[in-house]
Amino acid sequence: MNTTKSPPWFAGRRVLVVGLARSGTAAARLLLKYGANVRAIDRRRRDEISGDAADLERRGMEARYATMDPSALEGRDLVVASPGVPADLPLFVEAERRGIPIAPEIELGFAVAKAPTVAVTGTNGKSTTVELLGAMGRNAGRKTEVLGNIGTALSERAEEVPEDGFLVVEVSSFQLELCTRFRPRVGVILNVTPDHLDRHGTIDRYAEIKVKMFANQTAEDFRVQPLGDPRLTRLLQPMRSHPIWFGFADPTADGVWESEGSIRYRVAGREGTLMRRDEALLQGPHNTENLCAATAAAMALGVPARAVVKTLREFRGLPHRLALVAEVEGVRYVNDSKATNVDALRRALESFDSPIVLIAGGRDKDGDFASIAPLVRERVRQAVYVGEATSKLEQAWPRVPSVRAKTLEDAVQLARTHATAGGVVLLSPGCASFDMFRNFEERGARFEAAVLELKRSLTRAKR
Repeated sequence: MNTTKSPPWFAGRRVLVVGLARSGTAAARLLLKYGANVRAIDRRRRDEISGDAADLERRGMEARYATMDPSALEGRDLVVASPGVPADLPLFVEAERRGIPIAPEIELGFAVAKAPTVAVTGTNGKSTTVELLGAMGRNAGRKTEVLGNIGTALSERAEEVPEDGFLVVEVSSFQLELCTRFRPRVGVILNVTPDHLDRHGTIDRYAEIKVKMFANQTAEDFRVQPLGDPRLTRLLQPMRSHPIWFGFADPTADGVWESEGSIRYRVAGREGTLMRRDEALLQGPHNTENLCAATAAAMALGVPARAVVKTLREFRGLPHRLALVAEVEGVRYVNDSKATNVDALRRALESFDSPIVLIAGGRDKDGDFASIAPLVRERVRQAVYVGEATSKLEQAWPRVPSVRAKTLEDAVQLARTHATAGGVVLLSPGCASFDMFRNFEERGARFEAAVLELKRSLTRAKR
């Protein structure tokens, strides 16, 4: 939190902004506001970029399109990177060779923030947890913005939230790679399981990047971390912030945990039982962890228990994350398009006791699908594969009955023929969407449309 009125550290700098998607344009706008000389570069053509870039050019930004040539570094003393731009880009390599510092957009927003920042990272559960925290803040009567990662950039709204509000920020490993100044008042790390190894190389390197979020914290700050993860416990042990644990056992220190069907807490001198776990609408053990982690972070910030409980009882979850689309012929069709890695798929399978027809596949991110083969054999009665990863899934789960689909709509039709009343058709791809769709939202929307069309056609046939 910026508690002084002095200009932010980037004011007046000569900056190169790399990437003009939403975070890049937000960064450029903030830089211009504080008198920076801004040049931006993007590999896309000018006609492929939104109108924000044209407005920024009118305000003095120099822009270079359809290139990532390192010559754009000439005359620059700072590079600001968008999270979607590869960290090994030759332009970044050249910037490091020249001694030009590189910062992520998130550090610009943090520099001008007035309100306390609550940052959430992890492989899975980030979006659910930040939305829970946002609702908890609002239910406590505090102006709260949920920002970061894929949504609204921190730079875009950081100055709008007063000191008595909250900035809740979802932070990805891509953003943390380059952080040197970011210091959240409360940092939350949910889990670290294999993901983005095509970018980070190894799970150990991926975990090291995640815990960078806590490196600048002091004893006045809080870190919320999971019980039972030896890798994270080891990496976080040297950090100076105060730990608050979450999970399924009493940590015998500050924490929030589920025990004997109730959610209990011990945070900042307060201790007790919040509510029965089954009073919360979100189901599944992974959501128990999300509920506990969000509760721990909110209570560290002083959010009253009544606001926490109200949120846990009312929060219905996010689109494309274990969302019930419809019930057709006694079968529930569930959209979990946001499950873009193996661990998210595992958590989805663990959420259902009913027989599952699983629709999976897409663009593989070097996922270890064989690691969950026993669970897939136990829970999945039929698999329907679609997309580039089909052959890999067939090899990873050879004992699971399966069929191939050409399109997602075809997959829904095939799933229907294998599903029985009382069962579940689950879209939980375990892969990225980019082989067939722009993003997981489009994939989920297409699945929902196909399910609703199936329901309409069966209704018409019965008339």
